[in-house]
Amino acid sequence: MEMTLADKLTEGLAMSVMGFIIVFAVLLVIMGILSIFNLVAKKNGAKPQTVQTPSAVQQTPDTEELVDDTQLVAVITAAIMAMQAEKGIHRDGTDGLVVKSIRRVNAWNTEALQNNGY
Repeated sequence: MEMTLADKLTEGLAMSVMGFIIVFAVLLVIMGILSIFNLVAKKNGAKPQTVQTPSAVQQTPDTEELVDDTQLVAVITAAIMAMQAEKGIHRDGTDGLVVKSIRRVNAWNTEALQNNGY
């Protein structure tokens, strides 16, 4: 038996409504579980962490902490050498290549460097 267009639309609408009901039911269950966790945490006397506003935080100059990460320096140096070899720059040894410091770069700086072709 072949279904008419109206039957197909009705069945599709019913399936969509059923999907929405299931999604919202699962979200309500998750919300209930989280509220139970919150009640248990309050009952156990856990204190919520306070967040300091930026005006209350003392402004300190950025200082680099020097850590002895010789293994990390070796990996970074090897990566630099591999990149140079890939670009056709062949070197014997390090030729004076010295990694003096390592600092973390946030995602904004990384994206800016990639967009500028570095």
